[in-house]
Amino acid sequence: MSEPTGRFHVVTLGCKLNQFDSAQSEAILRTRAMEPTDDPRLADVIVVNTCTVTGRADAEGRRLLRRMRRLNPRARIVATGCYAERAPDELRRVTPADAVVGHRDRARLPQALLGVDECVTAPLAPSLADRSRGWLRVQEGCDLRCSYCVIPQVRGPGRSVPADEVVAQLRTFAERGVREVGLTGVNVGAWGGDLTPRRRLADLLEAIVRADVGLRIRLNSLEPRTVTDEILALMREHPRVLVPHLQIPLQSGTDSVLARMSRNYRTAFYRERILAAAAAVPDICLGADVITGFPGETDAEHDATVRFLESLPLAYLHVFSYSRRPGTRAAELPGQVAPHEIKRRTTRLRALGARKGRAFRERLLGRTLDGLALHAHGPCGATRVLTGNYVEVLVPGAPCGEVVAVRLERLEDDLVVRGALA
Repeated sequence: MSEPTGRFHVVTLGCKLNQFDSAQSEAILRTRAMEPTDDPRLADVIVVNTCTVTGRADAEGRRLLRRMRRLNPRARIVATGCYAERAPDELRRVTPADAVVGHRDRARLPQALLGVDECVTAPLAPSLADRSRGWLRVQEGCDLRCSYCVIPQVRGPGRSVPADEVVAQLRTFAERGVREVGLTGVNVGAWGGDLTPRRRLADLLEAIVRADVGLRIRLNSLEPRTVTDEILALMREHPRVLVPHLQIPLQSGTDSVLARMSRNYRTAFYRERILAAAAAVPDICLGADVITGFPGETDAEHDATVRFLESLPLAYLHVFSYSRRPGTRAAELPGQVAPHEIKRRTTRLRALGARKGRAFRERLLGRTLDGLALHAHGPCGATRVLTGNYVEVLVPGAPCGEVVAVRLERLEDDLVVRGALA
C-alpha cells in the first residue's frame, strides 16, 4: 500500500487536555507526510475533537461536524474527544462523521484517521496553535465525583505519567525548539496518587526543576486542595521555570451550593489558598472557574458568590452556565434554574471578571516582565508576547519563539496591553 499524502485540518473544542490530544492526532497525520491546512475545504482528513462538558459544547460539536461536511464533501471526517466517548452512537447517527473514536478506543485512532491497519507511533508535538508552546498530558482521569460533572465517566479514573517519562518528554519538546510547556490533565493536582510508591505533584515539579530542561512550565487548573504550600514555595523559588499563574476552580462562592455540588472544600478553605498563593508568589495571576445557575441556586446564593469573588485577588474568571448532563446526580436535583436567569447571572459574573482583568493589568503597567514571543502576530505587525503571569502584550519587533523582557506601557479599552522591548 502506497503511503498516503495530503492535507489535514484539526478543530479543537474544550480544555487544554483536548489541545494535547489534538496535537497527538496531528503527529499521527504527519507521520504519513500530511501537512496541516487552515482551510478545511483543502483537507483530505478533518478531525473535530469534541467536548461534552455542557449541552452547548455537544451542540457545537455536532454543528462543526456538519459544517465541515458542507465545506468539504470529499474529506474523511473523524470525531474524537469526550463527546465521542460519551455518546458515540449518537454522533454516528446525527452527524456525517466517517469515524467516531473515543478515549478508550485510542489504539484505533491511526486507522480511523488514515484508514490503515498497521501501527503508527505518534511522536510528541507542540500545540497546534503555536510552535513555541506545547501541552503535555501528565495525568488522565479523575477520582472526584462532583455532582454536575460527566468527565470522570468519559475520561475514567485518575492515572499518572511517571516523573521520568514526563522529564524525557519535556526534553524532547526542548530539542524541537519549544520554549514553554503547559502540564495538563483532568485533575493535574492529583498527579502521583495512583503511583507506587505514592507521589505528589510537588515531587514531579521538583524533578522538573532539577532536570533543568530549559523550558518554562505552566500548570493547568489545580483543584483547591492540591494547591499546597510546597508547590507555592517551588513557584516562588523558581519563577523562570514555574511561571506565576494558577487557575483554581471555585464553582460557587457559597457553602450550601458547594455541598450540593459535592465539592471537597468550602469557601473559607478556598479563600485561605487564594490568599496564600497571592502572598507566596510575586505578581501571580490567579484565575477561577465558576458555575452559574446550579440547581437550587437562589438569588441570595448568587449574590453571595458575587461578593465572595469581589473580595479575592483574582485576575480572571471562567464563567460557565450550568448545563444539565445526563447521568449526573445534579441532573436529578430539584430547583432547576430558568435559562434566562442563568444567562443573567452568567453575564453579571463575566462583567465582574472583565473588571478584575482590567485591574490586574493596570497594576502591572510600567513594569518589566519576562514573556514568550509567540509565533503569532497581532495587528500592525506587533508580536504577541505572553508573560509568565498570563498577560498578552503586543510588542513591535519581538523575536518570535524567544523569551524577552517587555515593558508594559498602556492598556486599551478592549483590555489589550501594548508594550515595548525592555
